[in-house]
Amino acid sequence: MTWNRRRFVQLASGLLVPSLGLPRRAQAATASERRFLFVFCDGGWDTSCVFTPLMDSPYADVEADLTTAEAGGITFVDAEIRPSVRAFFEDWGPYCCLINGMEVQSVTHERCRQLLLTGSGDGGDDWPSLIAAAGGSDLVMPHVILDGPAFTREHTSVVVRVGDDGQLPALLDASTLADSDQTIQAPSATAEALENAFVRDRAAARSDAMGTRYAEVLSQHQQMQSLSGVLALDGTGVGCERDIAADCARAFDCFELGISRCAMVRYKGWCSEGWDTHQGIELQWINFEDLFAYLNDVMADLHDRTGLSGNPLSEEVTIVLCSEMGREPRLNTWGGKDHWTFTSTLLIGAGVAGGQVIGAVDEYSVGQAVDLAAGGTSETGAQLLPDHLGATLLALADVDPEAHTAAPPITAVLA
Repeated sequence: MTWNRRRFVQLASGLLVPSLGLPRRAQAATASERRFLFVFCDGGWDTSCVFTPLMDSPYADVEADLTTAEAGGITFVDAEIRPSVRAFFEDWGPYCCLINGMEVQSVTHERCRQLLLTGSGDGGDDWPSLIAAAGGSDLVMPHVILDGPAFTREHTSVVVRVGDDGQLPALLDASTLADSDQTIQAPSATAEALENAFVRDRAAARSDAMGTRYAEVLSQHQQMQSLSGVLALDGTGVGCERDIAADCARAFDCFELGISRCAMVRYKGWCSEGWDTHQGIELQWINFEDLFAYLNDVMADLHDRTGLSGNPLSEEVTIVLCSEMGREPRLNTWGGKDHWTFTSTLLIGAGVAGGQVIGAVDEYSVGQAVDLAAGGTSETGAQLLPDHLGATLLALADVDPEAHTAAPPITAVLA
């Protein structure tokens, strides 16, 4: 099979308009202004394909003709059939920090998703929601989910789901009413203005927190409506799969406009075939090439943009590439690999001490204890858990980790 690097699908001209009057500052963005893009690979990836070299292990089944390579300070698994992986680390390795051997302590998908994104898995708020909630009330869409999971309890109001098919824009411009199987007549502009004025007056008449919240919600709704004709949020397909480079571009648009602090996109694998490969492990090989072809374009797009600070947007955005679990090192009887509790995460961009690999797995693909300050394995170190990842992300966002998790951050990650 011949693989070609994807070309970024350009958004329509005029997507970002100067009439919005966004502030442009000359100083560098602070940690409290840092923005986060989560790219979630749904189903559980086989880390031995790219992140954790296991070619010399007698206890692991891996592809033939794999080699260990290094580029930009990142040690990775190289394969001729995955040129986009090699190209990515050659171009962007200095911006990357690879974390290996993190244990999610479950083998069921939904539980692993919850553990990875919340740490405790007790029904609390996930890392992007906590970060978004700390971003202030002036964000119209604090945590925008173009596609992917979310877990919230106290900060549900900061999460804005666009919908797999772009349902949010259709709700904002009322075009969704045309798809109803019932006859529904939208209110006239005059009636809608009267309704808005009534709610605004009621909110102004209350001096308590509820009145303040009413006013904030109304203002945010009006801002979102004004953006509906300016900002494209609908999902874009390319062939048999969703174009995650386009999804990431929409997230970057939101960051440029200053309306979001976090965003979530989901990659479901080549042709949306998924990562849950209990059969046909070959799909993992294809998925990684497809994923990194997208990521090459995503990074090029990010570096071409300007952030609110007036500096490159790449200096403001941290990308979190993750999957909820890994795959067992040995093949099962169906030629696939079953669920595994150890996984890897790749952090890219702002605030990240790049060009390094933190943690490791042994020949059994079991995560090793890590010195959180130095990043290397250590018998006296800590077993990496999602709580450590979450604490690290909160620290990158200038949010106190101790307020949300008992685990300390991996300080070796922090630039």
